[in-house]
Amino acid sequence: MSPVTCQFPKALQPGDGVLLAAPARFVTAEQIAAAKQWIVQAGYTPIAYPGLLERDGQFGGDDAHRAAYLNRGFKDEGVRAIWAMRGGYGCGRILPLLDMDGFQHDPKWLVGFSDTTALHAWAQHAGVASLHAPVANTFNQASQSLQLRFWAAMAAGNNNAERAPAAPVVGGNLSVLYSLLGTPYFPPVDGAWLLLEDLDEYLYHIDRMLLALRLAGVFQRVRGVLVGAFTDLHDNTVASGQAVDNPFGRNLEAMLSEHVPNDTPVVFDVPVGHIRENEPVVLGVATGQSVAWTHGF
Repeated sequence: MSPVTCQFPKALQPGDGVLLAAPARFVTAEQIAAAKQWIVQAGYTPIAYPGLLERDGQFGGDDAHRAAYLNRGFKDEGVRAIWAMRGGYGCGRILPLLDMDGFQHDPKWLVGFSDTTALHAWAQHAGVASLHAPVANTFNQASQSLQLRFWAAMAAGNNNAERAPAAPVVGGNLSVLYSLLGTPYFPPVDGAWLLLEDLDEYLYHIDRMLLALRLAGVFQRVRGVLVGAFTDLHDNTVASGQAVDNPFGRNLEAMLSEHVPNDTPVVFDVPVGHIRENEPVVLGVATGQSVAWTHGF
């Protein structure tokens, strides 16, 4: 099957506006101040609308508020990128409320990872590339060189297409992708490399999610699988807080070998996920990446 065709948002230019957003968890004034400083240091203009400090339980305001905040950004000509400040949980709840027509009329870079995977999938259905990269609250964990690559990925646009891999990359957090199965928002995986990463899950939960992807035919449709970091995994053992040892008996590699067809390539150790050096990856388009693991795609 032919992979999805997406367009690049406009390349970032010096002074362009970068909107800070809280589409999932709430943020604090101190976190906003730090993110603004990083944007200014990179040569861009930070934007934060009124309501960024809203809170509804763990969310950055209720669903209608968070969606309206993004929709305003989609229509704001002064905004060229929208940077999620935190992950957690919440982006999937607002997908039906987002203004796809407004986003398609003037595409912006949607930036983040983890729960932001839901927004990336939505953007690919809109036919727009997005950037899987650190959220604002994890940006300071990365090295200076990675921070430079972060901004360069949006500033380059499609200028490095001559180094393109054979297929686009889609996906992101496995738990979020699992939650989107059977919905209109699951990413368009046909002919694409499927990127997977996750955090703080039990091994049998990972197996359950991979099984669901297999039973849904996802692994039969992709070009290959890119395996990012699966950090802080747990087992049914005393070491993981269980009363008795009842280990699952399979590690991640064994699970993938059982669920991914033998003729579908699997690339391990992709430097993406809940790690300090969470490399920026452009999703939705066949674009050359700056990191070594893309060579040979």
